[in-house]
Amino acid sequence: MTPPSSDGTLPLVGDSVDSTATARADAEAGGDVFPMGTRFRPWGILRTIPAAIWVITLLFTALLAGWSVMMPQYHAPDEPNHVDAVMRLVEGKGWPHPGHAIVTQGGVGAIMAAPYGSEERPRDLSAGPFTAADAVPRHDRPSWEELDRTPAPEGSIQQLVQHPPLYYWVDAMILKAVPGGGDHLRWDEIIGILRLISVAMVAPLPLLAWAGANRLSGGSRVAGICAALVPLGIPQLTHIGSSVNNDNLLVLTSGLATVSIVYVLRGDTSLRTATWTGVFVGLALMTKSLAITLVPMAALAYLVAWGRARRDARAAWARGPAVAVAVTGPAAIAPYPATPYPAGPRTTGPRTTGPHPTGTEPFLLAEAGPAGPPASALRVPWRQLLLGGALAIALGGWWWIVNIVRYGTFQPETPGFPLGQYLGDDWGAYTELLINGTILRWWGSFGWFEVNLTTVPVRTGTAVVIVFFALALIRARTGRIRVDLLFLLWPTWALFGLMTLQSAKNFDRYFHVSGISGRYLYAGLASLAIGVGMGAAATGRYLSRIMPLLFLAGATTLQAWAISMVFPHFWRPTGGDLSDAWDAMVAWAPWPQGALTWLAGAVCVLAVAALACCIGVLVTGGPATRSAGGAPAQPPSSSRGRSPSTGQRPAPPLAPYPSHLPPKRPRTAGAPDATTGSKAVTGSGPAAGTSPEPTGQGPSAAGHPRSP
Repeated sequence: MTPPSSDGTLPLVGDSVDSTATARADAEAGGDVFPMGTRFRPWGILRTIPAAIWVITLLFTALLAGWSVMMPQYHAPDEPNHVDAVMRLVEGKGWPHPGHAIVTQGGVGAIMAAPYGSEERPRDLSAGPFTAADAVPRHDRPSWEELDRTPAPEGSIQQLVQHPPLYYWVDAMILKAVPGGGDHLRWDEIIGILRLISVAMVAPLPLLAWAGANRLSGGSRVAGICAALVPLGIPQLTHIGSSVNNDNLLVLTSGLATVSIVYVLRGDTSLRTATWTGVFVGLALMTKSLAITLVPMAALAYLVAWGRARRDARAAWARGPAVAVAVTGPAAIAPYPATPYPAGPRTTGPRTTGPHPTGTEPFLLAEAGPAGPPASALRVPWRQLLLGGALAIALGGWWWIVNIVRYGTFQPETPGFPLGQYLGDDWGAYTELLINGTILRWWGSFGWFEVNLTTVPVRTGTAVVIVFFALALIRARTGRIRVDLLFLLWPTWALFGLMTLQSAKNFDRYFHVSGISGRYLYAGLASLAIGVGMGAAATGRYLSRIMPLLFLAGATTLQAWAISMVFPHFWRPTGGDLSDAWDAMVAWAPWPQGALTWLAGAVCVLAVAALACCIGVLVTGGPATRSAGGAPAQPPSSSRGRSPSTGQRPAPPLAPYPSHLPPKRPRTAGAPDATTGSKAVTGSGPAAGTSPEPTGQGPSAAGHPRSP
């Protein structure tokens, strides 16, 4: 390194090329840089979504819509009660306290009219098959209002009033907005519309998975596409997502909250993002109690981001401008006011340019400046936590506070509700059902657990998810990304823990098991998909190219496997074929045959388009996508130790180093620098270890012009 001048002044930064290489090597070895510039802007994210992700999302939407017709009405967990809860609000019957509501007369009539039970026992679940001859013609089917006026047996306990009413209120408002809607619609049309509303809630899941993976991976095309394909490979999700169930709104709100939290972990601690995060968490809390798992995740994310900002500030000010250019690049750092150049030799050789800098190229002082986070990121994030927390409480958290005050518990039980399956005092049987039952019902246990996927696809799919997430953790570029991935594991494990706690308490008290289902973990599905996508991108430069194609093939196989089991089970008559099964499904469907034919064709066309997109990644090698800023993002293989996002807005000029954050190793005059091995500035120049102050003067005494 060029030694200090004989008069003790600072040499030209352009001459200190070896310090640049040292700084870059140090940054790549273990340093993470505070990723400034990329903020959570939902509309900006929407504008940058690649065409391949839109194709995958449309394919997922078409699959959901197809499942909404393929499953007979009310053959989904608690669907009769979910529909009845919506119609309770449509008819203005309010939202009573738990234990004070039963299924309405219209709800009982809809159960008896639907393909739920047999003709002899219409209120008892029947496994089918349901034939076209048993279906009432569409124009003869009664409206909900007519069912409400028809005498019917007394309804069972309506347990769903223990949940907040947001999902049911949204459904009721949409039903009322339909021309001639509300309870004037036929019972099958009401169920069909409510199922399509659920489809609309779950359909953005591939977009959310892509957005999170794209931000966390630094724009990896493979990570984004594979994350978006994960929801397509879970047949149970397409079943639950196309039925009337409040878990679907929880999937949407939790996915939105997950993406905003990923941005927080990546350095976006702005008040705007805190507002978005608080809104998403609040809406999730107003949907279901399981959303409580998002609260500690969001709060801890802000504390982690704050701690990272403080460490980055110390590291950047200790290392100096060379590290700033080496790590973030000159364009990402705002110029800092410069002092006149001192006397000394000036490098005259051409500057190294190109996409692959060597780390020894000189740079101008005007291009450098103090690296690190803005001053606002160094403050304790109490404003963000207060703002986000206040919004979360105002939009949904108040419901649970009222429960604690009124009932003395977070979520009250419903008196008289059936206890579930009796197992006796056998904790081994309970554990078996808890683990294997949850996994099976996460992948594929359709209807009221009437049709189950076999062991091979369930175990294979589980192993694939575990392997790819573990690969993402093991091969993470930096320690911070590894921590972020652990954050993404939290929702699934926390949801499983809550479910286990509640079901174990009931089993210990009554020896009945209930409340165990894989769909209760779907609030963490966006997080899981992001981690799996990151694992696919971590398989290597060449192997990762084929990953989107393999993911699509796996999703297609699982969906075809599930459909081949579900469709004939419910619709193929004894001695009939698949054509007879199609006729039976069309006869019971709320929509005409032409719409169903068009939907089946759309699924096939979109599947071919998705295949073409995956082949395109295989052929082109999966270049980086564009970030919200519009510039191509760095692929993971070339962004180690640097900001994972590009296309960022230039960082604003940084304030002087705050006095309350002293560097860990303050340099003294004449002492070697811990990073570059050089000696601190001495003599008549600026004080050692401080940033040079602008003088506002012209050329220096030596005749060198000051930095532009």
